[in-house]
Amino acid sequence: MNSTSVRKMFVLTGKRGGFGAMKPMLRLLRDNPFFELQLVVTDQHLDERFGWTIIEVTREFRVAAAVELEQHDSTPLARARALGICASRMAETLDKLRSDCCVLYGDRGEVLATAMAATTLGIPIAHIQGGDVSGSVDEQMRHAVTKLAHLHFPSTSASAERIIRMGEESWRVHVVGDNHLDLIAAGEFLPAAEVAAALHLDLSQPVIVVLQHPETTQPEAAYQQMVETLTPVMATGLQTVIIYPCSDVGYEGIVRAIDDVAIGGQCRVHRNLDAPMFWGLLATSSVLVGNSSAGIIEAPSFRLPTINIGRRQENRMHSNNVIHVPHDRDEIARALHQALHDQEYRKTMRDCLQPYGDGHAGERIVNVLRDVSLDQKLLVKRMTY
Repeated sequence: MNSTSVRKMFVLTGKRGGFGAMKPMLRLLRDNPFFELQLVVTDQHLDERFGWTIIEVTREFRVAAAVELEQHDSTPLARARALGICASRMAETLDKLRSDCCVLYGDRGEVLATAMAATTLGIPIAHIQGGDVSGSVDEQMRHAVTKLAHLHFPSTSASAERIIRMGEESWRVHVVGDNHLDLIAAGEFLPAAEVAAALHLDLSQPVIVVLQHPETTQPEAAYQQMVETLTPVMATGLQTVIIYPCSDVGYEGIVRAIDDVAIGGQCRVHRNLDAPMFWGLLATSSVLVGNSSAGIIEAPSFRLPTINIGRRQENRMHSNNVIHVPHDRDEIARALHQALHDQEYRKTMRDCLQPYGDGHAGERIVNVLRDVSLDQKLLVKRMTY
């Protein structure tokens, strides 16, 4: 493309967390006359079971396209079919929008399907949050996207090193920090009083937050794993905010367990909390329980103890706020006692370090996207030896 042309930047968002993290970057792309932001929404954003969060997106941004995946249940076959639909419809969308660059975030299936479409159409891919390690199928998806991508924006130096060891040329790799921290560093989350009023919480008492996704290598175990989590949480008798999982295979088991176990006045169950509300909740809570990456990435910024359950975040870089346990109610109960009542442990939160950057990832990404040449050198990849 001509160096003076406006760059048409296709940016994909498939779920609430990634959208919230990318907001500062999206604003910069939208407001810079050098770019045309083409924001494309899909997957959970278009599903009423997860709160129809396209409404949240359209409050601030124009949506260039909404791509429905037609995933009707949480079985592996339904998800695989949905991702096939995703690849086909994203190819049509990319071609229709005449996108110059495809910006993708994270490790989910809709990201990989879109990367396949962009690769086939000859559109360069910029991948955010590559090189991380984690459990389940997510890690395989993430690294597959890395091998298709042309520019890499990892969160940490360790992730950058993994990308280079995967055979990627070092000039393509730019360590930027994690986008989830950008709005937190800017203070763009709700104050405690607003969170308490909206969620009906008494902040003079401890608050437990539960956010657990299916382990995608064990979707059939999702129901019982969530029961193991909720049983000791309910036994505390403490006010608890429970948030629905993502759309990964097995999510129906998680939701069914919530319906069966999370009963009574102590629980507030939400299909979705937007990013300002969610981060405001973390800032006022006593412990986060489950297997969300929020416990690994965002929680250290709030010095919030996190009980990380199972394999989903296995081996991911983390700070000293994280207590790792298996899917076992007794182990989870012990971790809850430590997080809530062990004063020596809670004192360590004062020195909790944030390993995922300084909250300026979006700026760094946009600077690279502005300056990089979208040419054959970028598009034609070779594995290093």
